[in-house]
Amino acid sequence: MGVQKIVVAVNKMDTVQWDHERFEEIEQQISAFLTTAGFQDSNISFVPCSGVLGDNIARRTSDPHASWYTGRTLIEELETSEPYTHALEKPLRMTIGDVFRGGVQSPLSISGRIDAGSLQMGDHILVMPSGETATVRSLEVDGEPSDWAVAGQNVVLNIANIDPIHLRSGDVVCRPSSPIPTITSFTAKVLAFEHMMPMQVDVHRGRLHVPGRISKLVASLDKASGVAIKKRPKIVGPGVVVRVVVEMEQAVPLEAPTRIVLRAGGSTVAAGLLE
Repeated sequence: MGVQKIVVAVNKMDTVQWDHERFEEIEQQISAFLTTAGFQDSNISFVPCSGVLGDNIARRTSDPHASWYTGRTLIEELETSEPYTHALEKPLRMTIGDVFRGGVQSPLSISGRIDAGSLQMGDHILVMPSGETATVRSLEVDGEPSDWAVAGQNVVLNIANIDPIHLRSGDVVCRPSSPIPTITSFTAKVLAFEHMMPMQVDVHRGRLHVPGRISKLVASLDKASGVAIKKRPKIVGPGVVVRVVVEMEQAVPLEAPTRIVLRAGGSTVAAGLLE
């Protein structure tokens, strides 16, 4: 799913009087699980803490039983992560989360999170896959009126010049000059949670979900390096990373490196990234 670093908060340490042996036992068990899942030891860190007391969350604990821990607090550990740079320079991409009627002044509104690019009042936008255009009359960022918004922010757009029949949850807002492609098939690298083979699945991306089919298992991959281990397997088991080709019954707006989830029979069978 693109996650590189893991910070494990070992909570409720106050209930065992900050027992060092108990902490080490948890650390060994969880480390073994995470390294098996493909994470590097150097990217895994553990912080003993107490949520109810706030110890080792934002401030270091003063409990003498915890004197053995000399590492960072949870907040300090999170601050060591590489800052996430939102795709401000990329073309506008915003997935519609909800479509609703506003007030008299703004009868039609859509909400969602801007994944890439920026928006401002008065912009002309394109909604895919319908291909219909609209005008942004006004917008709100985190519930407050604003003149503009950028990637990473949750926004409400009050729009005009479009029929609501062309707006659905899961559709993508972009610019007419840089439309998102609509596709009927894609290749993805996914982690299997159940046994997988060529089979019917539902493709989920946020509020978007469409029926599809895994048409081919291209290769099973090494979790750490991504190198192909076995080409064209007929079936793979849980815990295997595999490259698959998925075909959908209708054209949908998707592009790499979008995260997707594959479900079948009410269960999540795999999750990963478009390639």
